[in-house]
Amino acid sequence: MKRIYDGDFSQLRKIINSWNLISGSPDDEFDSLNNKILSELYKNADAEKIDRILQSELIVNYGLLNNEFDSEIFVNQIMNWWNSK
Repeated sequence: MKRIYDGDFSQLRKIINSWNLISGSPDDEFDSLNNKILSELYKNADAEKIDRILQSELIVNYGLLNNEFDSEIFVNQIMNWWNSK
């Protein structure tokens, strides 16, 4: 199970890092967000739940503004990846 989680974690990290939310940030900058999203995906969370987590984390913990990212696009990328596994 740990090997599967580690593989999923790595793939989701690549997706999140591809968004370049904070220019120049280290690869592990969003690992706490990654863990939260992945945990919810393993519990069969829907897109709406992932969107709430994503927005909350990016705004509250990372200090981004709503107009600095498009959560709908990001959630679609995550859900497409997850559903294609």
